[in-house]
Amino acid sequence: MKKFNRRIHKTMGSLPPQLFKYFDMADIKAATDEFNACITSIANEFHSKLEYFSYDSNIKLSASKLFGQPVKLQYVASGSVGSVYKLKIGNETFALKINRSSAFGEMDVMPLQKRAKNLLNHAYISSVFEHNGRKYSWVISDYVANDSARSFEDAMIKLYFAYLTKGIIVRDTHPGNIKDGKIIDIPSFDIRDGAIDDIKQLNLRQIDIVKKLVNFIKTDNIDAFQKLVNRVKVSDPIIIQYMFFAMKFGRAPALSLNAKEFFAKIKRYESVINAAKKDLNVQHMLKSNAR
Repeated sequence: MKKFNRRIHKTMGSLPPQLFKYFDMADIKAATDEFNACITSIANEFHSKLEYFSYDSNIKLSASKLFGQPVKLQYVASGSVGSVYKLKIGNETFALKINRSSAFGEMDVMPLQKRAKNLLNHAYISSVFEHNGRKYSWVISDYVANDSARSFEDAMIKLYFAYLTKGIIVRDTHPGNIKDGKIIDIPSFDIRDGAIDDIKQLNLRQIDIVKKLVNFIKTDNIDAFQKLVNRVKVSDPIIIQYMFFAMKFGRAPALSLNAKEFFAKIKRYESVINAAKKDLNVQHMLKSNAR
């Protein structure tokens, strides 16, 4: 993944559209500057108080009005890198993460968000600020209040399909990083090494066929999957190669253990691809022996 260059950029993203009702859109630049100044002031207050409190949960943050609306902050949780606060501006609620270390993972991931809209909790705007000579960052994202019992399993299934079609991986998969079926700790999002190169070996027509195969898995249509595999085994064997390795490595232990029923079903589709790959290997061997 291409790393964010904080020496070139300071702010990434844009204001959440939920806030547009609080100011004239003709003044969007001034509103963005006002917003950044307010959040950076909160982040600096956080770092100033870190020296005096043993636990982040003891740090109470405050802010004056923003866009003429009252601002309220409530501590939510802390991780290894930063602390998250519930940020309410007027009647709109967001999550504010302030990084305690010089980490800029959110900024690395934000340009890639469109690749996994249904998997990642949306981050709107992030900025670098300086405190006592060191650079840190904050990020504003959607606040997820509720969480379903199947949230983690749903995310694991989404991640499996995202891996098959886009090579998307999550390096830190545990329930604390996932809410409402989405990853809330977005720095753990990444793209598998070599995934882009693998996909580039396919032309647009072949990519569409891969998407059809994946859709047959999603809808549990094993007969249609088998028929399409039989066809592309002859016309486009590279698709079988791609699906073989994607399905082999896409079912990581964290995914398999937390969505057992789903991955038991997946084995039927893996068997079809494995059989097709075996046929291709035999054909290759026969051709080699005939030379």
